Amino acid sequence: MPSPFPGMDPYLEESPWWELFHDWFVRELARLSLPRASELGCWIDVERSVYLREPSGEILLIGEPDQVVGVSAAGEAREGGSGSRGATALAVPRAVHEVVVDPEQPDRVKQDYLVVREAGDLRRVLAVVEVLSPANKEGSYMPRYRLKRKRLLESRSHFMEIDLLRSGENPSRRLFPELPATPYFVFVARKTGLGRNEEGYPVRLQDPLPVVGLPLGPPRPDLPLDLTAALRSAYDLSMPGGRLRYDRPPPGPALAIEDAAWVRQVLGGGGRAEG
Repeated sequence: MPSPFPGMDPYLEESPWWELFHDWFVRELARLSLPRASELGCWIDVERSVYLREPSGEILLIGEPDQVVGVSAAGEAREGGSGSRGATALAVPRAVHEVVVDPEQPDRVKQDYLVVREAGDLRRVLAVVEVLSPANKEGSYMPRYRLKRKRLLESRSHFMEIDLLRSGENPSRRLFPELPATPYFVFVARKTGLGRNEEGYPVRLQDPLPVVGLPLGPPRPDLPLDLTAALRSAYDLSMPGGRLRYDRPPPGPALAIEDAAWVRQVLGGGGRAEG
């Protein structure tokens, strides 16, 4: 059974349903966009950053591909290549504390994202697409994501950030004070040589998600990402009938009065979409 909403379904914005939907949405966005990407001489990879919480409480990155921000492993080796200058006496630690991190512990953050690469031998990274999760917008993982976001903005790769969550803070929205405040938002950083153009796409609850052009750089045209098509497919794959309780209010934060009234209308009076 399809979602009753034309665009984002606010009832998805709750754990554990969000995690299931997010994984499928990222993969369906890649699958639906891959034929056109192939025509443009590109490939789309679904990649994953994995963060674990250490016993000290610190968030530790244990897996992320270096190619995402165009880092050259050979370049790093040259910059830090003191080992090639001959043997150096190393200090001996006075104490060693072993920290063992259980990769299966429940406090683990997995963040899937899309990487569009040039096909062929070079496989140069052209663009990265992030779909925000609650951990990106609040909590102890948020500073780590902000750092990754900063690295992406400073890289030569184009960048898109899709925010389908009403809760939490998103710094991309503050960049566009002239745009109306909306529950959902898409941000695109289009690289222009040494600088970039920043594009904002506000999305109302009542609207279908847009088809947004992902820049790949000249001479290629933008790669169209049909967010509504990916959402509908991901909903069908992750939400078998009866999983979402439309007879209850959607998860917080509370909807604006006009949005709550619209949700009640969509649900035929069955949902208690309280503002």
